[in-house]
Amino acid sequence: MKLKKTDCLPLQLVLLLCLFTPLLIIAQEKESTSKQAPITIVAKVLDKESKEPLPFTNVIVEGTSIGTITNEEGFFELTVSEKYKRSKLVFSFIGYQNTSIAIKSFDGNDKFVYLETESNSLDEVLLIAKNKYKEFINQAIATTSQNYAQQATLLETYYRELTKIDNKYTKFADAAINLYYSPYDGSFDLQRSRVGYYRFSRLENEIKKVPFPEPSDLIADYKDQAKIIALRKSDNLQKYKILKQSKELSAIDTTNLKWLENNEIGGGPLRLTGADKFKRQEDFFDPKTNGQYLFKLYGRSSYNNKPVYIISFAPKDSTNAKAKYKGEITLDEESKAVIAYQYSLTKLSKKQSSQKFGAQLKTPESVEKESKLAFISRTTSLEDYKIYVTYSYYNGKWYLKRIKATNTYLNTGDLFEDYTAITESELVINKTQTENIQVFPINEVFDSIFSNALFNLNLPYNQPFWKSYSTLVATGVVGKALEDLESTSSLEKQFETNK
Repeated sequence: MKLKKTDCLPLQLVLLLCLFTPLLIIAQEKESTSKQAPITIVAKVLDKESKEPLPFTNVIVEGTSIGTITNEEGFFELTVSEKYKRSKLVFSFIGYQNTSIAIKSFDGNDKFVYLETESNSLDEVLLIAKNKYKEFINQAIATTSQNYAQQATLLETYYRELTKIDNKYTKFADAAINLYYSPYDGSFDLQRSRVGYYRFSRLENEIKKVPFPEPSDLIADYKDQAKIIALRKSDNLQKYKILKQSKELSAIDTTNLKWLENNEIGGGPLRLTGADKFKRQEDFFDPKTNGQYLFKLYGRSSYNNKPVYIISFAPKDSTNAKAKYKGEITLDEESKAVIAYQYSLTKLSKKQSSQKFGAQLKTPESVEKESKLAFISRTTSLEDYKIYVTYSYYNGKWYLKRIKATNTYLNTGDLFEDYTAITESELVINKTQTENIQVFPINEVFDSIFSNALFNLNLPYNQPFWKSYSTLVATGVVGKALEDLESTSSLEKQFETNK
């Protein structure tokens, strides 16, 4: 089945693909108390006809929420308890027929899984009513209670974050996390959540690092919680380029000044859930304001063997600063459930972006003597960001599956050369629990405020845990990112150094 579209490029891959480093997540089933060895499945998912890999294919143990996704090269590795040896894995990808394969057939060996394109012809839908597809989006919002959880859920989650400076990866951290996630019941309180997220801690006066200015809508819901189970982090490999203001200045020891240039990803993993705009009914998912957007049929395809609409949206008026986004939404044709969406800033919104943080420090005497600067200042500005959100179907409802945010920044100021920074943050839900969900004890919760960085969390590296957790092939990053980050030593050694 070929994706039918009204213009430009195919979208089957776009909604589920990352633009940057490939990620391979492995879920681990932890419920079993059996002493029998777990089952590990390694395979690659390909298009049956072209033999091309299918990145970010959903892989789920049939009848459960346990699963993972393939990486950019189509590989996945999934570890489950022995009790699932008679179960099947279900593979699903937009535009392809679902495929089920018995777990026992993998037999512990590498295997190829081939998916066939949907053979049924999906006729084009003609635009009959003005902005008809806006009505479809509003139907999706109106039927939220039928399609999404109306009680809190516990999400067993893998999270990772990467920082890239001038096209070189310099920092990496990943974590095993449990999220207490409030229901899709329209109760999100933006003002209360914002006050909590941006509250100031007196301890911040002693932290000589400045967070990246995250998009203003990436704010953790005050009702939600994150509990960090385990953490790994690399060294900071950023190189500092001194401005050539004088021969003497180039020789300055900048050890005590690095924090002026060295930003952190603040807010922790929970901030990413601010991208779940469907849950919060914001912007293009707010029936009161989404009339500012024009929704068009981009194409039709299939997912889980059912037809879906792919709807594009953009501001009706390109000069309207209140309509900040453009993007695409994948919608189940029958139930009108939102399956996935992506969005980014419009050109006007990029120009008008005012998200920035500044830092200033009284120049240490040794530096002031050579630099002739009484104060040193740096400013980091958010230039652009792109968001991807997908959901997974389980027991008659759609649950959050994956969020990825890619932010671009410009850092300018004194002493150091200007540079561009790109941050990549991603969370993937490996398992969803829906019964007997309780909030976490407050002393176990990561404080999800804008200035609290996961990278700074003092949690020792637990090597035995990560070996049994089997999260990622290699270390969570591959290709150029792995090459950059291991330029001085292996990530495993860096993890051990950061105990």
